[in-house]
Amino acid sequence: MRLRIEEDPHRPGEGCARLVLPGMAGREAPFVTFTREGFGADSLGPDGWQVAAGRLTPIESGAEGDDLVLVLGPEAAEHLEPGPVRLGIPALGIDQVVIWPEIAPAQSGKRGGFGANRPGQAQPRRMPGRVEPPAPKAPTEDETVVIRAAPRIEPPPRPIEPPIRAPEAPTPPSRLPLILAALLLLASAGAAAWWFWPAPAPQQAGVTPAPATPAPSDPTATATPAEIAAMNLPPARVLAIGQARQAARPQDALLLIELAADAGHAPAISALARLYDPATFAPGGALSMPNPTKAAELWRNAERAGDTTAAAPRAILRDRLETAARGGDTVAQLALRDFWP
Repeated sequence: MRLRIEEDPHRPGEGCARLVLPGMAGREAPFVTFTREGFGADSLGPDGWQVAAGRLTPIESGAEGDDLVLVLGPEAAEHLEPGPVRLGIPALGIDQVVIWPEIAPAQSGKRGGFGANRPGQAQPRRMPGRVEPPAPKAPTEDETVVIRAAPRIEPPPRPIEPPIRAPEAPTPPSRLPLILAALLLLASAGAAAWWFWPAPAPQQAGVTPAPATPAPSDPTATATPAEIAAMNLPPARVLAIGQARQAARPQDALLLIELAADAGHAPAISALARLYDPATFAPGGALSMPNPTKAAELWRNAERAGDTTAAAPRAILRDRLETAARGGDTVAQLALRDFWP
């Protein structure tokens, strides 16, 4: 679904965001979730990122034509940075990677930020052991204050010393003979160089060497996943960029492969399934551990999207889950029920 996220124009400066869901007017969404991969605290709650599952409750919900509009409070913009993030709306069956836009957090004082005057704030207390100096005593009407200038003391005169003359330097000898000899030597060297230097080869008339054409630079080489998502590249190109970054920047690679998979690109869905599948999971990447349930969902989606190579690894994963289910693993039993009906 191509949903839209933007700053709420009806609440300027309050850090509120609007989620516009096309064609879902009349539906209800009591809460939304935001998660990120590769972090210990990967779920966003009202007080920030946390380990436990967090939920954000919309402060307003309504319809605009056929679209459902959810308004999120400033706690979302306060902790989300511009770029890819996974959005979940369980009531509407939405779980996808979206691009969070540039939304300024609430202005100072809206949520009691730094420097804001909060009700009930205690007054500063006196430090123990500190004695305040007494205030100067003001003169009474009967006292007479006389201010006199202190006498000026003139410094004693300095004795006059006779000036000291520097010794006269001896007259240096004339350098004219040395200068004339050097000029004569330079003239002789120049004449010899002109006589023995080979003449330059004549150039062909009318032929101008073509300037070297600089190699075109790749704008995606240093671009972030958010910048690449804004370029509207084909999903195959986004998948190639993500796979090229798996060794050096695994977190970027995961976000780019998810973007290509959310566009319905079958090879990208299979590539994402291999990251979650226990049979092909690589430690030290963007994911901390494999997820066989997620892999089962992705292998099914890749096969439905037309990737014929997804059948073999999907069958291997099914055998693994059936073995675990016979041992009493309830997670494996649920995965088999949901993705192999």
